[in-house]
Amino acid sequence: MAMRSGRLRPIEGTLDLVTPPDLMRPGRAISAKNYEPVMRGARRYSGYERYDGQPKPSDQSYWTLPFDAGTVEVAAGTAVTGANSGATGIVSTVAVIDSGSYVGTDAVGYMILREVTGTWADNDPIQVSAVTKAVATDTTAKRGASNDTLDATYLQAAIEAARALIAAPTGSGSILGVWKFKGIRYCFRNNAGATATDMWKSSAAGWVQVDLGYQLVFTSGGTAEIAEGHVITGDTSTETATVRRIILTSGAWADGDAAGKLIIYSPSGAFSAENISTPTQANIATIAADATAQTLVASGDYRFYSHNFYGSSDLIRFYGVNGVNRGFEFDGNYFVMIDTGMTDDRPTHIGMFKAQLVFAFRGGSRQNSDIGSPHEWTTFAGASEIGLGREMTNMLSGWGAVQVLTSRSTLKILYGNDSDDYVLDDENDYAGAYEDTLQLVGSTPVFMDDTGLRKLSGDSSDKMGNFNLGTLSLLQEPFFAAKRAAGVLPTCSIVAKRRDQYRVFFDDGSALFVFFGRKTSPERLPCVLPLEFDDEVLCVCAEICGTGDDAGEEVIIFGSDDGMVYEMDVGTSFDGAVIQAYHRMTWDNDGTPNRNKQYKKSHLKLDADPSVQIFASALFSGGDTDRDATPELAFDVDGGGGIYNQDAWNQFYWSSRLVGKAEVPTEGVGTDISLAVLSESAYEGVHTLHAIQHYYAPRGIDR
Repeated sequence: MAMRSGRLRPIEGTLDLVTPPDLMRPGRAISAKNYEPVMRGARRYSGYERYDGQPKPSDQSYWTLPFDAGTVEVAAGTAVTGANSGATGIVSTVAVIDSGSYVGTDAVGYMILREVTGTWADNDPIQVSAVTKAVATDTTAKRGASNDTLDATYLQAAIEAARALIAAPTGSGSILGVWKFKGIRYCFRNNAGATATDMWKSSAAGWVQVDLGYQLVFTSGGTAEIAEGHVITGDTSTETATVRRIILTSGAWADGDAAGKLIIYSPSGAFSAENISTPTQANIATIAADATAQTLVASGDYRFYSHNFYGSSDLIRFYGVNGVNRGFEFDGNYFVMIDTGMTDDRPTHIGMFKAQLVFAFRGGSRQNSDIGSPHEWTTFAGASEIGLGREMTNMLSGWGAVQVLTSRSTLKILYGNDSDDYVLDDENDYAGAYEDTLQLVGSTPVFMDDTGLRKLSGDSSDKMGNFNLGTLSLLQEPFFAAKRAAGVLPTCSIVAKRRDQYRVFFDDGSALFVFFGRKTSPERLPCVLPLEFDDEVLCVCAEICGTGDDAGEEVIIFGSDDGMVYEMDVGTSFDGAVIQAYHRMTWDNDGTPNRNKQYKKSHLKLDADPSVQIFASALFSGGDTDRDATPELAFDVDGGGGIYNQDAWNQFYWSSRLVGKAEVPTEGVGTDISLAVLSESAYEGVHTLHAIQHYYAPRGIDR
């Protein structure tokens, strides 16, 4: 009987664990790992790699530099310089010798370099610390290997050399928090003895510890106001320091009774109980003791919020809490502890509402500062407190004119313009949200509770509105049931804006990626796929970069239990480790569930870099054990082509198909077929599955 082609099925990029097999939409997944849902279907996840501000491993390349007159082998990792040209590079792996020898001082071959700058020239002496080791016979050639195997070898060596240079911030234990601010990434980790927490910032040289400065309490002030940048001097100790912040806790300068604290940096020594002066004003304030270093008690769960409370564009700052210290403010240079006046001044959650800094404290207390004054927490200045009645798990700002507050068992909406008219509405008093899972996806709050993923919709104006809770994960309910049974909890969540994804991470290393850009199914649900990372995601943050090489790109970093910070969505591996991925599709009977078919082959439509190798295996008749599965077969994919003068230059391959295609032998008999696509690689590029079509010859009715 003639072979027929089944329907071309779009791959939806979503997991369906609920629909009965005969009723499932072909193109969904019945099991998956390390594929993410995207607009075109299901894409094997790209990976992540360690981060500290130094060049990314995935950005590395290599150059070949031909030479002669070689006298000694130059070790990998050694910096070399062209004596005439001034060009530089770092040896990535030992040189290849084509003729001669180092012993005979006539070695001829080529070096493999990375991080090349400048242009090497013919007869350019190749020097190490001003000593000539060989002579260049031509300029460098980027990715100049003679064949694909060597190209892959040299490129991987450059990637791993760069990876080895990136280290964790010094200390012990897990990363406690990560944040981004003005293009710089920050992290927090306990010191080596776990006696305090250190703050670190990324740089071109790696992690650099942040100086938290000192706090100098003054008990009374003169009529002249101290200003930021003033150099103060002790009248008796003659010690000096530069004032970076002034926080008043009572009184006023004009009345001569101002009291508060000064944040100082670079003190020359120890102050004593004395008066302090500035170069233009004597006895400007009185202090009772020396300054004390600002430190962070060890451990805690860090949460952050960036905001400009002061109006001027250069006064944006970020604020943090951790549940074991006072809250704090940081402007990129100077660190300030925030005193709220609470007896137990250790806020656990943070947000902003109506130009007020908002903290949550243990016992379900929500407190806000005065409007536009994150250091003012007195009621006469506009601060206020609202009781949630249960421990806070999430605080969402930025959704219209309301603030969403959750506990594990409640969801409440805060309305109003200021503390005089705030109203807390009990939107849901029987179901709440897991900690750190509430995110604003576009204009919709999304979170996770005991039933799965939920969304909140309704009127977010400053008027009391009607809200609805909708379930987003009906098709994945068994996934959440298994997590509950195993006691697995979410650790954190993030919105990947450029990918239109909500991501939630779990304490067993797994994750769910939820894509909101396509809702073509009858259920109008987002696409959901599971992933399993090698490193646990404990804390995460995202940033759309405004300047530099990453301008316009979204950078997502996360902290893990090994003390390392990683950048997400980069590279091709799990920080050098192999990514194992599979995507098993639902059972496809082509509209004839009771008729046997002699399956011959399947065509996969996909986007892929040239020569990506993946594997496939087919099951038949709902996985009937009496029907043999096809062996796991490897095949290469040809794709990644583009259209000249339309696609971006250097982002497609001249010799490749415009639309990738793979033909998979699927010899077998059954009423239906389920194809699994598998891959296992650390260095291959990603691929995206977007359609599948099966070919078969009809057989008789299955009896």
